[in-house]
Amino acid sequence: MDTNLTISKGIFVYKTKNIADYKRKDGTDNVFADQLWYQSFKSVWTKVEQKIEILNDEMFTGLLKNLVDSVKSSFNEKVTEVPTKTLLTGINMPDHVALFSTLCKEIKKSVTPHIAVLHTEHCSTLKNLVESAVDQFVNKVHSYESDGDELKSKIRKTYCTFAFLQAWYESLHGSTNSKRKTRSVAQPLVIIIPDFENFNEKSLQDFILIISSYLNVLPIILIFGIATSVNAIHRSLPFHVSSKINIQVFNTQPSHLYLNRIIESVLLTEDCPFHIGGKVFQCFTDIFLYYDLSVQRFIKNFKYAMLEHYSAHSIMALCTFSHKVNRVVEQLSDDDLAAVKSLQSVRDHIEGSDNFEETLIQGVQHFYSYLSMFHLYLKCLHSLVHSLPNCPLGKQVRELYSTATSGEITQSEGYIEAFKLLGFHSKQELTEKVSGMCLILEDHDGDEIQDVLAQLQEHLVKLEDATTEVAEEPKLGGELMLSEKMNRLQLKQKLRELTRAPKQLSNYDKARAALIQYLQDVFDKYLRHPSSVPFYELFFFNNLSIRQVLLGSHRSAIHTALNNPSYYFHCDCCKLTDDGRISASMPDISILYKLHLEYGKLINLYDWLQAFVTIVDPYIDSGEEDAENRPVSPEVQYPFVNCRPDYQIFDHLTSSWRVL
Repeated sequence: MDTNLTISKGIFVYKTKNIADYKRKDGTDNVFADQLWYQSFKSVWTKVEQKIEILNDEMFTGLLKNLVDSVKSSFNEKVTEVPTKTLLTGINMPDHVALFSTLCKEIKKSVTPHIAVLHTEHCSTLKNLVESAVDQFVNKVHSYESDGDELKSKIRKTYCTFAFLQAWYESLHGSTNSKRKTRSVAQPLVIIIPDFENFNEKSLQDFILIISSYLNVLPIILIFGIATSVNAIHRSLPFHVSSKINIQVFNTQPSHLYLNRIIESVLLTEDCPFHIGGKVFQCFTDIFLYYDLSVQRFIKNFKYAMLEHYSAHSIMALCTFSHKVNRVVEQLSDDDLAAVKSLQSVRDHIEGSDNFEETLIQGVQHFYSYLSMFHLYLKCLHSLVHSLPNCPLGKQVRELYSTATSGEITQSEGYIEAFKLLGFHSKQELTEKVSGMCLILEDHDGDEIQDVLAQLQEHLVKLEDATTEVAEEPKLGGELMLSEKMNRLQLKQKLRELTRAPKQLSNYDKARAALIQYLQDVFDKYLRHPSSVPFYELFFFNNLSIRQVLLGSHRSAIHTALNNPSYYFHCDCCKLTDDGRISASMPDISILYKLHLEYGKLINLYDWLQAFVTIVDPYIDSGEEDAENRPVSPEVQYPFVNCRPDYQIFDHLTSSWRVL
């Protein structure tokens, strides 16, 4: 008898490996890893991603510090209500899971190891709520630390009750019912509910009432994650339940402010040489503002545009950091250099240039300098115009960037209107705005910047010393001229001449006009449209067709794929000369779809099947009298049965009992 017979009949369960275990041993996880454009893309995106993660950490740190301190001091005094912390995360938090995962780590490090995280999918009933919470407390492993889908329970589910939790807690920390003053020494039990709105209201109400009844013996703290507003608590919990909890609210940063920080601190800096053009940038911001307010989606859209830009041609590898330009130019082929020469912004620039590689390096370095000054003076312009009435240029830097990259900003109507409004500012208002611009320039080095700063400070001194009084000048006999006898027409002409006389300006008006003229000259010099600078195409992405990918019409895409598969497959077997034609080489689901288009409002399944058979199995003996009644082979019937439910999923078909 074979000794391995019983083993061969056994069933053994193995835990699947992590995805990281399946990566290639040589460390290359991308087929483009050796290509020059991908190396530049990878280095730039890695830097951008790191800076975004730093901003995420900074945003989480301030919020979580206050929340953890509040949790730590919840039982410093006698309490009669369950301490409840409400964290307003917003509808589209950049990383919702990372926020609560970091919160668990901070609480575990600073307050208590007793943490339970309850999710909707595992807590549909009150029994599941209690079992999940008690199980995580006893095992000291919450859902964010579990490697598998389910926690490994050390106790039976039937034992997971609050009575068992009380006995377990008292065995660790002693009884807390006798002496309330020792409550602050004991480690509290923290229950975190990240998705409060998705919980069953009845189960949650009963759960809170149970916690309230055990508050004298168990120091429990609730933390709710709410995406909308605090009113969600009052809508879900009636008064007899909400009166049992003491709510303290903590707010996260609004998503539009967080997006502004990412744009100003990451995308419009030297750490990100890649830029998107004005129309594409406006498309991204419109998607953010009018669709979902999702910062994460904006970042993904930016990454997709970045990948489209770099993968278009190997010369896009020049869009890298300034210290890597020489190495990239050395690796470019002759065809790549010819492609650079053919760029629209480069043709006039390279005339008479013998050594193009040296010219290319100098031109790219010059473009880096231009971008640096462009970003700087864009922020300076924002400091001047963001608080103007009606905001002709917008309130945010991203609005200025969109205008400046869509056309000449110094010739736009908003720019002209903004400087007209600056011409009406008082001395104090104008001084404050220009002083703010000087503070921005002081943080940057460079001879040109220091020259502009010195000129602005000189204008500020003149502005502060100027007076608003108008010097009186002797009249030119206007009163005598008007005292003479004249008819009505002569009087009208004389008054018109007097109104055309130049208005006398004060010293402040002259100083203000000189300052505004100097500011306009500075912005005319440094806020030129990027397309006016050579090698502009290497750094800016302006393909607006990306909108079709980011905001695709799902039903239209499905119709195109089913009606004309070659549109996506790019194969000759599915290519059709006529849209109404049906080929047997097409996928089965496409054949069924094109057949269903030929019918009216109702389709008989038998007729549909017979039409399908005539396409996929057309070899019928011409002498057969009853071809329609011939048996359908299982090989032909199976695709029909398998594809038909897909149309119901696509909502193309609905079942009906109506007889045709």
